[in-house]
Amino acid sequence: METTKQRLLREAAGLMGRRELAERLKVSEPELEGWISGSGKMPDRKLLVLANVLDGWAGRQLVKRKSAA
Repeated sequence: METTKQRLLREAAGLMGRRELAERLKVSEPELEGWISGSGKMPDRKLLVLANVLDGWAGRQLVKRKSAA
């Protein structure tokens, strides 16, 4: 069964790509893959980092949409 962390990671990776997400979380792509698949456990401290990454990404998307309008 997929955890909330796994779902957030999977959806974030879908938005920005796994490579960029791994870079922003400062982990290797294989480590990120392990967290998404459930074979590894994402440390709780990385959840706040993920929230900040998603917040920053969403802000950039909003600016792009406003400047395109």
